[in-house]
Amino acid sequence: MRASTIRHVFVYGTLKRGQDHAMARRLAVEGSYRGKASLAGRLIDLGAYPGMLPALEDGERVKGELFALPEEGDLLECLDRYEGCHAGDAEPREYCRIVCTARDEDGVRVWCWAYLYQGGEEGRLLPGGEWPAG
Repeated sequence: MRASTIRHVFVYGTLKRGQDHAMARRLAVEGSYRGKASLAGRLIDLGAYPGMLPALEDGERVKGELFALPEEGDLLECLDRYEGCHAGDAEPREYCRIVCTARDEDGVRVWCWAYLYQGGEEGRLLPGGEWPAG
């Protein structure tokens, strides 16, 4: 899988639909919502936003939303800037963008981008893998 062919992004926090942030609204307008999805990982609550960590055990899933990215434009670059992991951002970076596979509501696996938290495990684990916690 070549990174240049990945045309989806998985979001699990402040970029989800309905969040009151300009970048979430931009993603909702420029991206195409594909539906709810999940991927292997753990979610921690960092207060105003969550962070995704790698799964440690089978069955650990992060719940979020899947968007198709437009073929033209700079949306992915803008998302990188929002997440603080653009090439021009200072190190250390709180997040990094990774390639992974999400599972949509029909169980279909979709190659996508996702943002992995790199700040450690200081947040409260969200056992249901969803933010905000219900």
